[in-house]
Amino acid sequence: MAHTHIVLGMGYGDEGKGVFTDYLSSKLAHPVVIRFNGGHQCGHTVMHADSQLHVFSNFGSGSFRQIPVFFSRFCTIDPTGIVRELRALQQCGISPVLFVDPLAMVTTPFDKFYNINDRANLAHGTVGVGFGATVERNQGPFKLYAQDLFFPSVLERKLEAVRDYYRTRFKARGLESCLEALELEIIRLDHFLRDVDSDRGTIRLLTESRLFEMGFENYIFEGGQGILLDMDFGIFPNVTRSNTTSRNAFEILSRNGQQTAPTVYYLTRAYQTRHGNGWMSAENYPVALIHNLHETNRPGGHQGAFRTGILDTDMLRYALQCDANFAGGAEKQMVISCMDQLTGYQYLSDGNVLTAPTRDSFLKQIALCEKVWTNDGPGSDTIRQWR
Repeated sequence: MAHTHIVLGMGYGDEGKGVFTDYLSSKLAHPVVIRFNGGHQCGHTVMHADSQLHVFSNFGSGSFRQIPVFFSRFCTIDPTGIVRELRALQQCGISPVLFVDPLAMVTTPFDKFYNINDRANLAHGTVGVGFGATVERNQGPFKLYAQDLFFPSVLERKLEAVRDYYRTRFKARGLESCLEALELEIIRLDHFLRDVDSDRGTIRLLTESRLFEMGFENYIFEGGQGILLDMDFGIFPNVTRSNTTSRNAFEILSRNGQQTAPTVYYLTRAYQTRHGNGWMSAENYPVALIHNLHETNRPGGHQGAFRTGILDTDMLRYALQCDANFAGGAEKQMVISCMDQLTGYQYLSDGNVLTAPTRDSFLKQIALCEKVWTNDGPGSDTIRQWR
């Protein structure tokens, strides 16, 4: 019988989901990685013992292990991003296998353009790669699916419809958007269409039902972003257009008749982080950290500042409560990453700053599951079970 593993972030993202997915990929027999929320806007950093490092966005974080990935219909895909990332992985000697649900949502140059020119979106926080715009567009009649990439005449007509959709949106803004509207008109699609042509040799369309018929022994659901950014549970408007709890994973399992009892892994750094705008409970409680040379989160860009603070156990409990609405009786384990960066052991509880004298006492205070894992490095080779 196959086993199911669901990897979730308990914060605002950047909790080490990619590293732990890589770890599971190295330990489990005949696995497949399933992306069940978010999409190409996620950046999951994986580093191996030989210092080979890659930020996975368009492929699964098990790809260093030659583990295939399946992007579900809850996800977006970026044809241009797939081409660029595939080249980078091939230079590392990796030939990744990419399965995509025919109904996965496709990001176009128009979505990206609107994303970085939407003033409200910029104020709320964005990675700037068109994810939110793509999801919003697909909620209406202007849908573009992965399967459409394999029908050139359909694709070209749908791309014109997507351009028309954004023409209308810019027009509704009035004169202040004249320049953006003009730039929209001169966006060329020849490069995008060349990328799509290349992707036809990379993307393997696969339905959910066929995926579960392929005989994989372990399903690793790799979450994107974190529960505190969930579209239903995060604090609006600084949320993502995605369900970042285990909700989508359990929906996929249920509609495909998978009766296995999953294990859910809840990940957090040993301190709180947030990349971009929005409320952060520990922002006024700074944390002293040992610099990590391999940290891929940097300030600047469309996403904004990368902020840190001491860990807030109330927010961890809130994340667990949000996911309890879907995870039910699943086995729950906790993974605490970046332990090697701490210089002390402070944390927030009920709004009070508390200090633990030792590493073990700190872990005892913040551990909210019976089984707990820790990681003392940027790669998966230092992941250990603490209890």
